[in-house]
Amino acid sequence: MNTILTYFMIGVVFTLLVDMASDYAKSKGIHVPPESEWNNQTRLMAIFIWPIGLIFFISGYLKAIINNNKNN
Repeated sequence: MNTILTYFMIGVVFTLLVDMASDYAKSKGIHVPPESEWNNQTRLMAIFIWPIGLIFFISGYLKAIINNNKNN
């Protein structure tokens, strides 16, 4: 039972961080497409499948770093 609660708590924190990152990007003037806005259904789904989202996040982050290093 403790493992399940830990899994869901990590999912909640992950979802919160994604929401905060999206709001931060918008506040800095970075275009965030309207289709990437999350509703409550999307947030709930992200809590359940957060490891997949984390893989995509890390992959995109590493690609951005590699491309940035190539451009400098």
